[in-house]
Amino acid sequence: MHHFTCEEFSPKPNRSRWRVFWGVVLTMVTVPPVILVGLLAMSGPSICYDIHDGVLDIRGGKGLLSNHRTVTLGAIRESGVLRLQGGRRVFGTGMPGFCAGRYSYDALGSVWQVTDCRRDVVLLRVEGEALPILVSPPDEARFLAALRERLDGDYSPGRASTPVSWRLFPLLLLIALLPAAAYVPLAAFAAPRRLRYRVANGELEVQLLVFRRRFPLAGRTARRYTPRSAWKVAGSGLPGYFAGSFAVDGQTARVYASVVKSEGVMIEGEPRVFVAPADTEGFLAALQRQGVHLA
Repeated sequence: MHHFTCEEFSPKPNRSRWRVFWGVVLTMVTVPPVILVGLLAMSGPSICYDIHDGVLDIRGGKGLLSNHRTVTLGAIRESGVLRLQGGRRVFGTGMPGFCAGRYSYDALGSVWQVTDCRRDVVLLRVEGEALPILVSPPDEARFLAALRERLDGDYSPGRASTPVSWRLFPLLLLIALLPAAAYVPLAAFAAPRRLRYRVANGELEVQLLVFRRRFPLAGRTARRYTPRSAWKVAGSGLPGYFAGSFAVDGQTARVYASVVKSEGVMIEGEPRVFVAPADTEGFLAALQRQGVHLA
């Protein structure tokens, strides 16, 4: 006769010092890239050249792509139109219609620039700036006259048409990486504390991080079992939280445990289920009270 009282069992604790170490390492591998991609998704290319109160304000991009210089007009020692050749990006951003940061050119060497990537630009050599500055106003002559005469105004180029792929790629990558970034720290640190085994109503219920798995016990056989090998097929294989389909000693089994290479209980049937309760004796007795045959 079955007993309908729910009996709950904790998993065998994982006392390995490496569990926390690998949890931290895996979290650091998955979370920072997602933060970086998120910042990139919120960033965008934009160019602003604004003259006001004797100062040239150069701004390129926003968010992660941001570049900024403030130049006092009286500190400009040289200015003129230049045609660029043989350039390469050293550090910064390079996308269609937006080239900002540190670049290098055959005839100039290293420069700092915020341009719309055109070849004809305005070169500024400024006292106190280690590198020449390149900008790309839509009307070079008007911009140079404004610098000489200190004429306030906005001399920014029109916003370049950025390909859809450049805008969508960071967003799609963020959507793809978010589940892993959320799951890894939870599985490494919260899931082992959530794991529980409940025996009642002719079923074994396994409480996982979010979901529950139920396995009917009718006609099953259970025995003590110590795996020699366990290879993950699908699911979680993080230290301290093994949940999913595994190849246990060459045979497929569902594994729900904090440790796998330690004595636990193998419940034969379809599917085979391996668990590792802290109280193995009590767990086997609870299974027996539900009609499970003990091998």
